[in-house]
Amino acid sequence: MNRSSSQGRWLASALAGCILAGLGAVPGRAADYGRVTGLVTDAHGSPLVGATILLAGPSVPGSADVVERVVTDAKGKFSVEHLVPGWYSIKATAMTRMPSGLDRIHVEAGLTAKQDFTLSDIFAPAHFRVPQGVLSTWGDDWKWVLRTSADTRPVLRYKETASNTDHKDGPRSKSAKKPVPASERMVGMIPGSPRRDPLASDAGLGSVMAYLRPISDDADLLVAGSMAPGGIAGSSVTTAFRRNLMKGDPQELSLSVHELNFSEALPMPASGGSIANLSRSQGAVMTYTNTRRLSDSVVLVTGFEVDYLNSVRDAAAARPHAEIEYRITPSTVFAVRYGGARMDDTSTLLERVGDLNAFPTVTLRGNRPQLETLNHTEAAVERRLSKTSRVEAAVYHDGFQNTAVWGTANPRVVALLAGNVLPNPVADGLTVNAGGYASSGFRAAYTRQVGSHVDAAVMYADGDALGVNAGVQTPASLGNLRSALRAQRTQSVAAKVRARMPGSKTRVVASYQWMARGRVTSVDPYGETSLGVQPYLDVQVRQPLPYLAFLPAHIEAVADFRNLLAQGYVPVFVAGEDPLVLAAAYRCFRGGFSVTF
Repeated sequence: MNRSSSQGRWLASALAGCILAGLGAVPGRAADYGRVTGLVTDAHGSPLVGATILLAGPSVPGSADVVERVVTDAKGKFSVEHLVPGWYSIKATAMTRMPSGLDRIHVEAGLTAKQDFTLSDIFAPAHFRVPQGVLSTWGDDWKWVLRTSADTRPVLRYKETASNTDHKDGPRSKSAKKPVPASERMVGMIPGSPRRDPLASDAGLGSVMAYLRPISDDADLLVAGSMAPGGIAGSSVTTAFRRNLMKGDPQELSLSVHELNFSEALPMPASGGSIANLSRSQGAVMTYTNTRRLSDSVVLVTGFEVDYLNSVRDAAAARPHAEIEYRITPSTVFAVRYGGARMDDTSTLLERVGDLNAFPTVTLRGNRPQLETLNHTEAAVERRLSKTSRVEAAVYHDGFQNTAVWGTANPRVVALLAGNVLPNPVADGLTVNAGGYASSGFRAAYTRQVGSHVDAAVMYADGDALGVNAGVQTPASLGNLRSALRAQRTQSVAAKVRARMPGSKTRVVASYQWMARGRVTSVDPYGETSLGVQPYLDVQVRQPLPYLAFLPAHIEAVADFRNLLAQGYVPVFVAGEDPLVLAAAYRCFRGGFSVTF
C-alpha cells in the first residue's frame, strides 16, 4: 500500500537504530567463523598456566602452517577465535610436560569446538613393567651399557608371544579408528528455515522431532518428522543419508514425504467428467548431491531434485543442479552454478530439518495443480578481503514457471478467478498463479565482522520482478490478471545485522530489503536465500534458556517477525470496494521452542 514520506523517514530511523543498538551491544560470533576453546590440566587435574596451544588448519589450502598460537590463562583455559570452518590439527605443549595433540578437530561456522588436554610429567612414562611373554636373560640385540663400567651387563629381553605376533598384519593392537560422533535429538515448536530452495514454501510454526544417528565417523542418518499446529498446513516425514563426510567428497541422498492440507475444500474436475474436492494432497521430494574434489583448487558438485505432487491431478518437476568452484588464490574463488544451492555439510540440525521439510509452492492453473519452479544460472566471484570481511559479485539469469504470488481479495474477485487461485492456510489469504517470466541481472554483496560479536552484511541486486500496471479494472478471467502484471526492471538494497548478547547469549537477527513500489515478487530469490534476507523488515530473536537439572538438553526460545511494518501490499484492481491485493511478503509472527539433546 502507499506509504507517506514521513513513514519512510520513520522506517529509516528505526532501522538505523536497530543496527546501532546491535553494534553497541557487543554481541555473538560471526556466522562465517568458528572457534576452539578448552582446558589444559596436569595428571592431577590442576590447571597448567602458560601452556602453548598450536593450531594448524585451512587458512592456506594444501598446507599445514600454524595459523594460531595462544597460551593458557591463570585457570588453564584457552580460546582461539575467528577460525575459517574446516578441519584443524591442534597441539598442547608445556615445560617439563609430555605434549598432546589431535590431528582432526572440526570447526563449524557459528559454533564452538571444545578440546581439553591432560599433560603428564615428562618422566611419568619411565615405569618398569614386566610384559606378558617369554623372558630371557641374554640377547645380543637388547643390551643396556653402563657407561660407568667397563663391563657389558645384559638386561631382561622381551620375546613377543604367538598371540601378539601371529597376526598377518603385524602385532595385534587396538583399533585406531576415531570415535563415532554422538547422536543428536531435537523436539520442539520451531519456525522452518528452508535455505536449500529459494522458492520452497515455509509452513511456519510446527512441531518437529528429529534424530541424527552417526553410523560411523564418516557417515550419518537423519530421520525427522513435523506437523503444523492443528494439522492445518500438513505434516512431513524425511530421511537423509550422508557419507564420505571426512574425506572431503560428501554425498547426500534424501527422501521427504509431505501431507498437504488446505483450509477449505475446492471443487475440482476429475477424470471422466466427475467432480472431486481438493482438500489435501501428498507430495514427495527426492534429492541427491555428490561433491567431488577434483584437485586442491577445483570442487565439482552435481545432483538433482525431483518434486512430485499427488492430488486431484498429478504434478511433477525435475531439476538438476551443478556447481564448479575454482580457487584462484587462497582468498579468491570463482564459481559457476546451475539449479539449486549446494549441500552444506556444516549446517546445524535445525537448519537441516528446515531444508528437508521445504516443499515447492503449490498453485492452481486451469483447475490443475502446478509447482513453482526456478531455473537459476550464475557466475560469481568471491574474495576474502581480510579475516573479518569478504565481498561477492555475480551475474545471473532466472527462469520462473508458475510463479506463486500471495494475496487477498473479496469473494467476488475470488469467484472470477476460480480454478486459478488456491487458499493459503498459513497467511489466511490466497495464492495466485502469475505465470512465467525471465530475469537477468547482477548482484553485489559485502559482509563484515564488526567487533568480536557482531556481523553485518549489505547486498545490492538488479534484475526483473513482477509489477502491477496501474489503472486495470476488475478482471473477468485469469488472462486479464496476468495482463495486469508484467516484468519490470527493479533494484533492491538489503542490509542485515546479526548479534549475540554476551551476558544473556540472546541472538538477534534484523534485516531489511527495500524494493521499488508496486512489485509483487522478489528481484533475486537465490541471492536473498544465500544472504538470509526477505523483502522488507524482518526480526528474529533466539534466547537460550537455562539448563534444567532433570533435562540434559539445550532449550531455545524463538520469536520470528516477518514484514513487521506490513509493507509492499499492492492493489491490482482499482474498481470495487475491496480490490485484489498482492504482495511479495506478508506480515506474520511465529514463535516457539526448540529442544536439542
